[in-house]
Amino acid sequence: MSVLPRIRQVVLLVPELDEAIAQCRDAFGNTSGTRDPESMAELGFEHEVLTFGDTFLELCAPMTADSSHGRLVERKGAVGYMLVVQVADQQAVIDRAAGLGIEPLFAQDFEGNRISQWHPRSLGTLAEVDQVDPPESWHFAPRVFDAACTDVVRDIVGAELASPDPEALARTWSQVLDVPLTDATTLDLHDTVLRFVPSHDTAGLVAFDVSAADPARVGESLRLCGVDVRFVADATAATA
Repeated sequence: MSVLPRIRQVVLLVPELDEAIAQCRDAFGNTSGTRDPESMAELGFEHEVLTFGDTFLELCAPMTADSSHGRLVERKGAVGYMLVVQVADQQAVIDRAAGLGIEPLFAQDFEGNRISQWHPRSLGTLAEVDQVDPPESWHFAPRVFDAACTDVVRDIVGAELASPDPEALARTWSQVLDVPLTDATTLDLHDTVLRFVPSHDTAGLVAFDVSAADPARVGESLRLCGVDVRFVADATAATA
């Protein structure tokens, strides 16, 4: 496990779960995923988590069209929904955010881990900031790791948030996570990177980067479930 904080999971909201699963499995080579139907049904979703090395892509579909999420996908189709960042000390994050006048929507225990979610008005997208023990584990372990596939993608290594004021949003994330900005719109989170781009039309999670198992695919991109997916070099291979 790398030093924290780091991006650990990307969540996409889709109109039709089975169609989205088929598209993502075809793109990334996964043959199975992980589900928690009872817990997610309580939240109004059906879902599946696809595992790469030790990062994750979750697809969520609203169970009813008249919910807020159902109306969202009715208006926009599939969209980037949530970014999940793992930290070493969640309470320290909450304390720093409080100094900026920001507080989580909730912070609670979940299966022995500490999870918190944050409003898009605060962090530019629905965000989850989690503390997991041990750090190399994750939600739904160990079965979530049994479904890992790295034939096409080694891991998720970056994400991009669009905002009318990307520099201000970048500063907020930098202060909340206590990580210095690399430049005005880039936050390096050890082996992952969070970038902030200008947009007056679309806000929130608009793209994520994956490390390519095949070096020949570096530089490729595709449009998938409402976001751009970019294949980048596998840094672990370069240092192996």
